[in-house]
Amino acid sequence: MYEALPLLRNHPRLLTSLPWVSLGEWPTPIRRARGLEETHGLPPFYIKRDDLSSRIYGGNKVRKLEFSLADALHGGYGRIMTMGAAGSNHVLATAMHGRRLGLSTTALLFDQPCAEYVRRNLLMDYYSGVRLVWTGSIPGVPLAWAKEKAAALLRGERLYWLGPGGSSSLGTIGYVNAGMEIGEQVEAGLLPEPDYVVVAMGTHGTAAGLWLGLKLAGLRSRLVGVAVVETPYCNPTLWARLANKTSALLERHGPAIKAPRARPSDLVYFDGELGRGYAHLTPSDVRAVREARELEGLGLEGTYTGKALSAALGMAKTLRGGESVLFINTYNSVDLCPHIKGLDHRLLPEPFHRYFEMPCRALEYEL
Repeated sequence: MYEALPLLRNHPRLLTSLPWVSLGEWPTPIRRARGLEETHGLPPFYIKRDDLSSRIYGGNKVRKLEFSLADALHGGYGRIMTMGAAGSNHVLATAMHGRRLGLSTTALLFDQPCAEYVRRNLLMDYYSGVRLVWTGSIPGVPLAWAKEKAAALLRGERLYWLGPGGSSSLGTIGYVNAGMEIGEQVEAGLLPEPDYVVVAMGTHGTAAGLWLGLKLAGLRSRLVGVAVVETPYCNPTLWARLANKTSALLERHGPAIKAPRARPSDLVYFDGELGRGYAHLTPSDVRAVREARELEGLGLEGTYTGKALSAALGMAKTLRGGESVLFINTYNSVDLCPHIKGLDHRLLPEPFHRYFEMPCRALEYEL
């Protein structure tokens, strides 16, 4: 249970003041990527397998949801309302893990480029009982939010709002645990202290929590945030703001915790893989996904983890001997296809049919 989480184990007082529910399997393993090392002539290159965080639905969202969904339960809510792109992994993780706890989900979804994982996630949303609301674009989200809140009030239902990516200061605490977990794995000799820890960054929660956890663990590793969202929504200033809100939250609930404060310059920010924007592929992104599959047996996707791995490989090629890199795999690796076999996409609300009727990028390794 909570003993597997370094932050809660070291500061058990947090259990009396912070909501938490067990959803994942911790710690997630770390292994050396020798296939990638040999192919590219890299220094030691490691992968933290957060894709194995749950046998139901893995990836980085599980750590955040252990706190956010517990907060919803504690407040007596029965339904979560959240938002994301049409193929949002966050929405699906929220729905699947929320259902385990008796929580329903409403998702406000906006447009994104078509991909096989988008089709799969939409069908899984339906399978998981998600109420799907089409907003068209990000600017359409506030109006959809207001309409859903009003409709819920008429039904006598309270909606718990969970922001994009689950990246509230409370949810971010989940990745503080991940950073401290890495510290314990270094201490156990599973890897050397990494010089760089590389992770995809969209709504900042994973990266902000990681940095805090690494610092609380006493590691000197530099955190590299690989932007997968356009700069107005994803940048070092917003990252530092969330990290500091999370630090303040930890100190408020755990007076013995001396949480560091972040400056934007504390993040190694990389936006060279963004390409045309969110969910648009780059040639190096596609190559990284293919190599992960062929050389490491690792299933990544092109929107987040392919871009982060591509950046990590490029960085590793420039390092001196003796330095090392740790790549955080934030993607789910549980096979969901058996759940949706035979499901007709016309069961979805009409606006989502487009993703099954338009040409779709053919990346068979994203399935």
